Amino acid sequence: MIAKFLAALLAASSILAGAGTLAGGAALAADSPPPAAPAPPAPDAYIVTLQAIGAVAPSFPGSSIVRPYPFPGVSVRGVGEPERFSAPDDGFGVPVFEADGARFGPVANFVFRRGGRDGLHGLHHVGLTHEVGGFAEYFAFDHFRTRAELRQAVDGHGGFVASLGADFYGESNSFRLSLGPRLNLGDNRYANAYFSVTPVEAVLNGRLEPYQASGGFTSAGGVATVRYDFTPNLNATVYTGLQRLTGGVGGSPIPNMVGSRDQFTAGVSLSRSFEVAKFW
Repeated sequence: MIAKFLAALLAASSILAGAGTLAGGAALAADSPPPAAPAPPAPDAYIVTLQAIGAVAPSFPGSSIVRPYPFPGVSVRGVGEPERFSAPDDGFGVPVFEADGARFGPVANFVFRRGGRDGLHGLHHVGLTHEVGGFAEYFAFDHFRTRAELRQAVDGHGGFVASLGADFYGESNSFRLSLGPRLNLGDNRYANAYFSVTPVEAVLNGRLEPYQASGGFTSAGGVATVRYDFTPNLNATVYTGLQRLTGGVGGSPIPNMVGSRDQFTAGVSLSRSFEVAKFW
């Protein structure tokens, strides 16, 4: 009888020990963090968007005369990656980092050459300017973007400039609309290149007075766009913008006597997107 009792007790102890082991294993499994999600694979193909842009803009900073300027544009994104909002006055930027609605990367821009026409007889010329630097933009919530660009000229005016902006945008059927303010800054080298007049230049010109321009806030205004999608891969955009020269550049005799403090721009672009297979 005692032997049967001991045998039953040993059997019950084995069952309880096995149950405890299973419970301990379950508890450890519950306490262990879940395995990290694998990084999304790199896209096997990309969407390349080519743009042909025709614009009218002041013939030089501070001019009252607008002239036509054609130029191209290009952007690249992965297949399946949503198309990010962009504005026609954005510099040529390439995002190299993106997280939580923020994007950063290098940016480039250019300013056409300023000659001696349109009231600038006798003044120094400013060559074609290439500006390079970086941009940062943040999509704080749906249909709203802020963007800043910091650029240094490597030739031409030789100065440092910055542009700050925000855009509200939305879409209805095939139309996409946007509207947003702009604020621009430039240093003394930029201001001197386009808005200063030396005493000798004033004599040679005959209309302008000597003036020493200073940097700071150079203009404020806004940009509006209307885009229409003919197909998912083909669209056209019409845009317009107006900037008011301010500060030391706004007080220059160049915009006030032979040009205008109000700087008008407008343009139309045609964009076509293509899917390109990854080749590396």
